[in-house]
Amino acid sequence: MKTILLLAACAAALSGCAGTQIAVRAHSDRSSSTGARTYAFADDSGAASGDRREDFVSAVGHRLAELGFTSVPAPAARYRIALSQETRPASVGIAYTDCADGAPCGAPSVAPGFEWPGATPYLHSLTLRFFDAKDGREAYKVSAAKRDRDRDVKRDIDDLVAGALARFPFDDRDGGTGDLAATSDWKVTLNKPQADGAPRVTGIAPLKH
Repeated sequence: MKTILLLAACAAALSGCAGTQIAVRAHSDRSSSTGARTYAFADDSGAASGDRREDFVSAVGHRLAELGFTSVPAPAARYRIALSQETRPASVGIAYTDCADGAPCGAPSVAPGFEWPGATPYLHSLTLRFFDAKDGREAYKVSAAKRDRDRDVKRDIDDLVAGALARFPFDDRDGGTGDLAATSDWKVTLNKPQADGAPRVTGIAPLKH
């Protein structure tokens, strides 16, 4: 299984960087940005961190609505969306199912040294897979990862969703040639104008490995 270590988050307590940084990897079918924008969540999206599933579904649905997508009953949907999320200590190995194909599910190791109790770094990852309801083809897959020192993913849901959908529908042009790049990694920088406000994308840059 291919494993790539990516920068997942930039917490002030760890690195002193301004804003929150999310590592993102996306893979798009060349036709995924055209056609009807209707969707339904797959019934097996229960891998979303237990009782946080509905929080993730709500956050993704809200963002998709802002992007012009409409939630409809499954039989009428163009896309079926499978949603999965996992939280684990950042020091634990990252080779697990949702990290297949090099999804950004890792983070650089924290520098060795004394850590205060409760300061264990955690890695939060979100993966969204859009399947064409007609033929089952995977039209779009995006994974986002963030690292912080809070085991509870509740505070990270909006950041992960904002990062994952920062460039959706994915239509990245390769070097001005007009060809769609099939896969792309980037770093999304987020800021919140207010403490309880929605995260705002302030920067998108290629992610260097």
